[in-house]
Order: sequence, then structure tokens, then C-alpha cells
Amino acid sequence: MKRTFIHTFLLLSLALFLGQCKPELEGELGEPFDKVAGMSGTWQLTQFIQKDLNNPIKEERDLSSLYDNGTDQPLRISFNASDRSYSTEIINGKNFFGDEGVWSFDNDDVPSTLFLETESQMLSFELGSMVRPFDNQLNIELKRGCFGGESDTETVIYIFKFNRVSE
Repeated sequence: MKRTFIHTFLLLSLALFLGQCKPELEGELGEPFDKVAGMSGTWQLTQFIQKDLNNPIKEERDLSSLYDNGTDQPLRISFNASDRSYSTEIINGKNFFGDEGVWSFDNDDVPSTLFLETESQMLSFELGSMVRPFDNQLNIELKRGCFGGESDTETVIYIFKFNRVSE
């Protein structure tokens, strides 16, 4: 019994000792990417998904055909980094973005929310990921529900997936 205890103690001591050995970090990470510059350009909708939060399994439906009928150009959004303006080109589907306005992030260094401001409204979209200047995909989410009462309830999330358009 005493021998088992000693072996267990030695094994734990060895594990703790080896766990403390970590390689030294070398090199530098470099400058962070400019997220504002990453948004600049034209983005074309590739997928539109509706996520039903009232459904027990949180069902997702691909409703991309509402925007892309195979004939007309799908929804496009163009972001200008220099003056923070944006504009949309839409033929089919509901325009959740407004025709044009100005855009901003909640934090330019570490953005999590994209704001689109038109003459009449301020729209808020959650970023699915930060976009760097060389990234070709942009994912944003629009949460809808019953807000403003005693209890706010999200009922649906619209997920928009865009690809950068080469111009």
C-alpha cells in the first residue's frame, strides 16, 4: 500500500514537472488587420437562411431562391471604407439593408456588430466573423422578434452569406 502511494506521488510529481515545460514563444504577431478596409468592396449574396427560434430544434431553412432566381443578379452591397458609405443593388427579395446610407462598427478594432444607418432607420447586424482585406466571405445575422415590451423575445434570425465580387 505504501509503495503504491509512493509510485502515485512520483508519477503526479513527474506529470506536474513536465507540464511546466513550455516552449518559449518566438517571433511577432505583426500589426492587426484593418477591419474597416476589410469591409471595403462589393459583396454578393450567396445564401440566405432563416433560423426559426420558436421551433424546438431551431430549424434552418435555405431561402436563397428568394434573392437568386438564376436569371437576375442577386443582392449586392457595396461598402466604401473612405467615407463609410454603402449602397445596395437588389432586384429580387426583401431589402433588409436600405438603399444607401452610412455604415459603422461597434468597435473598429474588434467589431462584433455592423450598423447601417439610412435616412429613416438604424439597422444592426451581428457579424458572423471579422472580415480582413484578403477575405472573400462575409456573414451577418439579423435578429428579429418582439422587442420593446416587458420582455424582449427573439423569434427568428436571418443569416446572410456574401462573397466578395472581383471588380
